[in-house]
Amino acid sequence: MARQPRNASAARPGGAPGAAALALPASIRLRAPGCRPALRTVDEAIHMIDTELPAELGRLPRWTFARALLVEAASTGRKRDLTAAVRQVRQALSNEGWLIDEQLADG
Repeated sequence: MARQPRNASAARPGGAPGAAALALPASIRLRAPGCRPALRTVDEAIHMIDTELPAELGRLPRWTFARALLVEAASTGRKRDLTAAVRQVRQALSNEGWLIDEQLADG
């Protein structure tokens, strides 16, 4: 059973609680204190920004922009919006030094 964020309906404006979560194109692996080890859905990414990210980081433009793009992707479901959101989340994680690069991890 997949773990659902406590605030799933708030992550998706107009979204119904329990609706299928929008999966990311590929899991994003990260190493951050107090955060989950991987992001698999848009809802997980929004939940991580809202509750697991330290407040002072969550106010930085790179994170507020990433969250706005994730909310847009969740509401539209468009591949282009999802791609832009994932790119920004990966960039924000990279800036913090938390992104685990898949190419380097594979060998």
